[in-house]
Amino acid sequence: MKTAFPRNKKHGIDELQKQCFRDVDPREVDECFYAESFARILAYHGKEIIGHLRLFRRNTDFDAKSFVLGCVGGVCVAKHERRKGVATKMIKRGLKILKQEKCDVACLNADLSKSAYKVYEKIGFQLMSRAISFEDLNGKLRYDNGTMFIPVCSKEIYEYIMNSGKTFHYGKGYW
Repeated sequence: MKTAFPRNKKHGIDELQKQCFRDVDPREVDECFYAESFARILAYHGKEIIGHLRLFRRNTDFDAKSFVLGCVGGVCVAKHERRKGVATKMIKRGLKILKQEKCDVACLNADLSKSAYKVYEKIGFQLMSRAISFEDLNGKLRYDNGTMFIPVCSKEIYEYIMNSGKTFHYGKGYW
């Protein structure tokens, strides 16, 4: 279910995302990041939105094991508020919600050319040593590196995914 945001919140989120993801091709966003989130977390300083992330959840299979995969996507913090723990607090809150949603593991994609992935490591996310795959909007199979995982409700599923030699496939959409 899509939730409409009041115009001022939508504008604040849009401006923040432009700031954080200006180096991402808008066509790639449309083709790859089309999955619908079930929740958003917003961080404020006064009335200004200074942080945003989206939460996703899907039932999936990997190598004949079925489980619930959660995702933290689009983590974004205003430049003037970085290095103050905003992303850490939002992600930790997101992981609590994913646990309530009974997600076995959670993932996120990190741009390894930027140092933000170190924040994710401090929280407990570990970089997968191999590429993942997903289907874009046109059904084309794509691959990417920089995917990080963390156990939420099942350390066993997490270990299985991380230690397998097989390509982890997200399914339709790269969150």
